[in-house]
Amino acid sequence: MRKTLSFLSGAALAAGLLTSAASPAGAIDPTKGYNGICTGADALSGVTVVIDFQELDGNGGTAAPTITRCSPNPVPGSHRTGIKALQDAGISVAGVAQWGLGFVCRLEGRPSSTENIPRTGNPTYKEACVMTPPAQAYWGYWHATGAGSTWTYSSYGALNRNVVPGGFEGWSYSLNRTAGTNPAPGVTPTNPAVGPTNPTVGLSVNDLDRKITLGQTTSLTWTSGNATGVAAHAVSPATGGGSWTGAKTMPGGTQNITPTAKGTYTYTIRATGTGGTVYAIATLTVQ
Repeated sequence: MRKTLSFLSGAALAAGLLTSAASPAGAIDPTKGYNGICTGADALSGVTVVIDFQELDGNGGTAAPTITRCSPNPVPGSHRTGIKALQDAGISVAGVAQWGLGFVCRLEGRPSSTENIPRTGNPTYKEACVMTPPAQAYWGYWHATGAGSTWTYSSYGALNRNVVPGGFEGWSYSLNRTAGTNPAPGVTPTNPAVGPTNPTVGLSVNDLDRKITLGQTTSLTWTSGNATGVAAHAVSPATGGGSWTGAKTMPGGTQNITPTAKGTYTYTIRATGTGGTVYAIATLTVQ
């Protein structure tokens, strides 16, 4: 069956996906990324990662101030997932035993397995990272293009969503909140290098591992900023990957894709603005 996140709810819709084991709190890899918003050569190729611990800051006597860190792209021009952006920034990530490549449970070791998380109905709850975190206590996943000042709550996990170069990736701990009160990270996601004339665009395959079986349908989701036009640019190989042509809605949207042949397909989207033209790609394997 198709392995999307669309059938999940609550914490599942907002959480990202596991790719590495837990590390101690405060164990940011100093050889990766750097503190602050991306600047210089990384300003429009990297992405800024924000980790807002919210109520976890100071819980159990362990300080956890908000992290703002640039995640440079090791291969500028290539696409990266939200999880890869965390790794490139040196942020430690841990998931849950239930899912394998499941949902993000800890960032920089928080919440730890020993601290009390006062979730509704269980004031001494401790996160063991065995099953999906409860809807009352989990890491919410957000993103922004860098062109504005507001965050967008992600409906897809970080493993199957590509980041927008020059944009922001946000993680904010949600405790006893609802979908309408889930807190955005407390950092304004504005990149000074993304001026009012610089278009941005991102493209993602909405499937858990970017693989489907021939005959199945998946979808592509795009976001853009400062664009005067967005269009499907190409699919490679040119045949077999399904229909991907024409102008696309702004600032974003979703389109179903039904490939007609097995293979690995690369989809490219183009955004045009007064400051130039930019592209983004996403890859899907049809088995």
